[in-house]
Amino acid sequence: MAIPGSVLIVDDEAHVRAFMKLVLEKLGISTIYEAGRLDEAREKFATHSPELVTLDVNLPGGSGLDLLREFRAVNDDVLIVMVSTEVQAGVVNEAVDAGADGFIRKDLPREQILTELKEILAD
Repeated sequence: MAIPGSVLIVDDEAHVRAFMKLVLEKLGISTIYEAGRLDEAREKFATHSPELVTLDVNLPGGSGLDLLREFRAVNDDVLIVMVSTEVQAGVVNEAVDAGADGFIRKDLPREQILTELKEILAD
Protein backbone atom coordinates (compact mmCIF):
# COMPACT_ATOMS: atom_id res chain seq x y z
CA MET A 1 0.00 0.00 0.00
CA ALA A 2 1.42 3.35 -1.07
CA ILE A 3 0.76 6.06 1.50
CA PRO A 4 0.04 9.43 -0.11
CA GLY A 5 2.53 12.16 0.65
CA SER A 6 -0.14 14.84 0.96
CA VAL A 7 -3.88 15.01 1.48
CA LEU A 8 -6.55 17.67 1.10
CA ILE A 9 -9.58 17.25 3.36
CA VAL A 10 -12.62 19.09 2.02
CA ASP A 11 -15.56 19.32 4.43
CA ASP A 12 -17.58 22.28 5.66
CA GLU A 13 -17.65 20.95 9.24
CA ALA A 14 -14.48 21.68 11.24
CA HIS A 15 -15.02 18.74 13.60
CA VAL A 16 -15.22 16.34 10.64
CA ARG A 17 -12.00 17.76 9.21
CA ALA A 18 -10.33 17.29 12.60
CA PHE A 19 -11.62 13.71 12.81
CA MET A 20 -10.42 12.87 9.29
CA LYS A 21 -7.04 14.44 10.07
CA LEU A 22 -6.65 12.07 13.04
CA VAL A 23 -7.53 9.10 10.82
CA LEU A 24 -5.06 10.15 8.13
CA GLU A 25 -2.30 10.77 10.66
CA LYS A 26 -2.81 7.16 11.84
CA LEU A 27 -1.90 6.13 8.29
CA GLY A 28 1.37 8.02 8.61
CA ILE A 29 0.37 11.02 6.52
CA SER A 30 1.84 14.25 7.88
CA THR A 31 1.15 16.78 5.12
CA ILE A 32 -2.56 17.50 5.43
CA TYR A 33 -4.36 20.52 4.04
CA GLU A 34 -7.93 21.45 4.94
CA ALA A 35 -10.68 23.37 3.19
CA GLY A 36 -14.17 24.19 4.39
CA ARG A 37 -15.43 26.01 1.29
CA LEU A 38 -15.42 25.35 -2.44
CA ASP A 39 -13.19 28.32 -3.31
CA GLU A 40 -10.71 27.37 -0.59
CA ALA A 41 -10.69 23.75 -1.84
CA ARG A 42 -9.99 24.85 -5.41
CA GLU A 43 -7.17 27.15 -4.29
CA LYS A 44 -5.49 24.51 -2.10
CA PHE A 45 -5.87 21.82 -4.76
CA ALA A 46 -4.20 24.09 -7.34
CA THR A 47 -1.47 25.30 -4.98
CA HIS A 48 -0.51 22.04 -3.24
CA SER A 49 -1.34 19.28 -5.78
CA PRO A 50 -2.31 16.73 -3.12
CA GLU A 51 -1.98 13.03 -3.89
CA LEU A 52 -5.26 12.23 -2.08
CA VAL A 53 -8.44 14.25 -1.61
CA THR A 54 -11.20 13.37 0.82
CA LEU A 55 -14.26 15.21 -0.40
CA ASP A 56 -17.64 15.75 1.24
CA VAL A 57 -20.62 15.28 -1.07
CA ASN A 58 -22.65 18.19 0.32
CA LEU A 59 -20.91 21.54 0.55
CA PRO A 60 -22.38 25.02 1.03
CA GLY A 61 -22.78 26.76 -2.29
CA GLY A 62 -22.13 23.71 -4.41
CA SER A 63 -21.72 20.01 -4.78
CA GLY A 64 -18.74 17.89 -3.88
CA LEU A 65 -19.61 15.82 -6.94
CA ASP A 66 -19.08 18.86 -9.17
CA LEU A 67 -15.79 19.56 -7.42
CA LEU A 68 -14.81 15.92 -7.97
CA ARG A 69 -15.34 16.39 -11.72
CA GLU A 70 -13.28 19.61 -11.68
CA PHE A 71 -10.40 17.99 -9.79
CA ARG A 72 -10.50 14.90 -12.00
CA ALA A 73 -10.32 17.09 -15.14
CA VAL A 74 -7.19 18.82 -13.79
CA ASN A 75 -5.43 15.71 -12.45
CA ASP A 76 -6.59 12.26 -13.46
CA ASP A 77 -4.01 10.60 -11.19
CA VAL A 78 -5.12 12.10 -7.87
CA LEU A 79 -6.94 9.70 -5.56
CA ILE A 80 -10.35 11.10 -4.65
CA VAL A 81 -12.43 9.54 -1.90
CA MET A 82 -15.92 10.84 -1.31
CA VAL A 83 -16.81 11.08 2.36
CA SER A 84 -20.42 11.58 3.40
CA THR A 85 -23.24 10.45 5.62
CA GLU A 86 -25.36 10.34 2.48
CA VAL A 87 -25.12 6.80 1.14
CA GLN A 88 -28.02 6.60 -1.27
CA ALA A 89 -27.18 4.29 -4.16
CA GLY A 90 -27.74 7.09 -6.70
CA VAL A 91 -25.21 9.37 -5.00
CA VAL A 92 -22.62 6.61 -4.67
CA ASN A 93 -23.09 5.59 -8.32
CA GLU A 94 -22.83 9.21 -9.49
CA ALA A 95 -19.60 9.64 -7.51
CA VAL A 96 -18.09 6.49 -9.01
CA ASP A 97 -19.22 7.50 -12.51
CA ALA A 98 -17.61 10.92 -11.99
CA GLY A 99 -14.28 9.29 -11.12
CA ALA A 100 -14.25 8.77 -7.35
CA ASP A 101 -11.80 6.11 -6.23
CA GLY A 102 -13.90 5.29 -3.19
CA PHE A 103 -16.83 6.28 -1.03
CA ILE A 104 -16.68 6.21 2.79
CA ARG A 105 -19.34 7.03 5.33
CA LYS A 106 -17.95 9.69 7.63
CA ASP A 107 -20.15 8.61 10.53
CA LEU A 108 -18.34 5.27 10.87
CA PRO A 109 -15.95 4.56 13.76
CA ARG A 110 -12.37 5.74 13.21
CA GLU A 111 -10.94 2.22 12.91
CA GLN A 112 -13.48 1.29 10.23
CA ILE A 113 -12.72 4.44 8.23
CA LEU A 114 -9.02 3.62 8.58
CA THR A 115 -9.61 0.09 7.29
CA GLU A 116 -11.64 1.32 4.32
CA LEU A 117 -9.01 3.93 3.43
CA LYS A 118 -6.30 1.26 3.54
CA GLU A 119 -8.36 -0.90 1.17
CA ILE A 120 -8.81 2.00 -1.27
CA LEU A 121 -5.09 2.84 -1.14
CA ALA A 122 -4.19 -0.82 -1.75
CA ASP A 123 -6.16 -0.96 -5.04
